[in-house]
Amino acid sequence: MRGETTERETTGRLMRSVRVNRKRKSRMVLVTLAAILLLPALSCTGDELYYRFRFIERGEWSHDSALFFNIDSLTLPVSQPLEVSLEITTNNSYRYRDLWLRVEQNLADTLFRSDTLRLLLADESGRSLGGSAGGLHQFSQPWLQFLPSDSIRSYEIRLHHLMADEPLTGIERAGVKIIAADRHQ
Repeated sequence: MRGETTERETTGRLMRSVRVNRKRKSRMVLVTLAAILLLPALSCTGDELYYRFRFIERGEWSHDSALFFNIDSLTLPVSQPLEVSLEITTNNSYRYRDLWLRVEQNLADTLFRSDTLRLLLADESGRSLGGSAGGLHQFSQPWLQFLPSDSIRSYEIRLHHLMADEPLTGIERAGVKIIAADRHQ
């Protein structure tokens, strides 16, 4: 009787199916664990000591909205020169070539220092000077170097836009990146 299967054959197929499912599940668990463990290592180049962004709701940055970046000094090496860059992401609705910012910081002292910066985001023809993908434009502007002198104090950087528009539209996010300066000179 060719079309009939015995109980032994049915049990054998069922056992093989269970083993295959267990192997698939264990393989999925291993892949998931590997992804979780490797993602932090692959998510940055390893040079960043600090890299944070603040998202700007609906791409509308108002004058009274300062972006705060608190930097724990325990994450920074003492007595090693560090380079700070400002990171800006705009969308296609940002209509200016530049962005004026007031940047306040207490990196060199406990007192805050304020700088006015003009970031050039596009050339004369309006072409983005940063990297672009999917309607977003990423800019990285080296700003200053500093030497952390204290390992037990908090550093802070505050960003305010100085553009005339209220709210300023087209800024998706702004951030701060800190790297070891001697690696890139």
